[in-house]
Amino acid sequence: MAKLFRGPNLRKSPNANLEFMTPTVTVCIPTFRRLNYLKEAVAAALAQTLREVEVLISDDGTSEELRRWSEAAAQADSRVRYRRNETNLGLGGNCNECVSAARGQWLVIQGDDDRLLPSFCEQLLRVAASDSVVLFSNHYVIDEHGNRLEKESVEWTVRYGRNILPRGRVEHTARCVWSNAVPMTSALVRADAIKRLGIKTDVNTPEIELFARLASEGARFDHEPAYLAEFRTHAGSSTSSGLFSERLVKYLEPIAVPAAAEDAKRAFMAPLTRSAVDRLLRAGDQKQALQVMRSPYYPHTLTDPTLIAQALAVRAPLQLGARAYRLARRIHEVRSRWVNRHSS
Repeated sequence: MAKLFRGPNLRKSPNANLEFMTPTVTVCIPTFRRLNYLKEAVAAALAQTLREVEVLISDDGTSEELRRWSEAAAQADSRVRYRRNETNLGLGGNCNECVSAARGQWLVIQGDDDRLLPSFCEQLLRVAASDSVVLFSNHYVIDEHGNRLEKESVEWTVRYGRNILPRGRVEHTARCVWSNAVPMTSALVRADAIKRLGIKTDVNTPEIELFARLASEGARFDHEPAYLAEFRTHAGSSTSSGLFSERLVKYLEPIAVPAAAEDAKRAFMAPLTRSAVDRLLRAGDQKQALQVMRSPYYPHTLTDPTLIAQALAVRAPLQLGARAYRLARRIHEVRSRWVNRHSS
């Protein structure tokens, strides 16, 4: 079991008294070998205008440099705690360990490459009611160097429908969640709710599944329109290699939604199932690909060449169909690159 590290002499810390208080918010930062980004994330968390905050670094790697820095940060400020997993648990497993060790009434699970703005906790808590379970805000998009991408930030807000959400209680929670409007990195979640449900350990985007389960239970979600966090996009992010769509499908499909949100779920699931079949065929798993194609959310159309190729592949003799599909996709990708290169 991982041990939590705190500074040995709390009297040296100006925030030492917070060690003996129950924090209102725990900023959970699962991390893995990205010390430069982690330093920014911790500094931003400690800059919160709400003082009753603890910052919990949960290390899933083996970097001694990261360990030394984190232990020094915990020694310098008693609001920081550091733990390291004995073995690599992956993103979901590390999140669960971090959540389990958190002491706050509310939790935010942020990427170690993301940053909270100073008033994140304070402004979100202002919209909380006694029965609120999830509080969320808009967020900026930043590049790998931390530069804010203003145009992209607005585009993301519009794409996920947060631009039409008022401040306060979300009326159509399931529709909001299935529109992927609730970002984990800029959301506060009641600690007891997330500890009870847990996070799936075999997906690299666990938030949609968690929020969908909460919405299906009738949990209250509240929205703050302000931009209170920064989400970093770069090649090293957890989703840069693509969503684990084949795993998400099996978790999301059974979650019931009200009739008024069925179209939102279908809009989310259709490209997800398409992607899942693509990933399974590329991996040579025709049988599982066929199972996903039988989902009521899989899009069936005769006008999409990829869907036609998938339909042919799953019905071909085992392994032959997957090999033919991989070859067809490779040819399509090469051709697309050639067209893009010569049309620009």
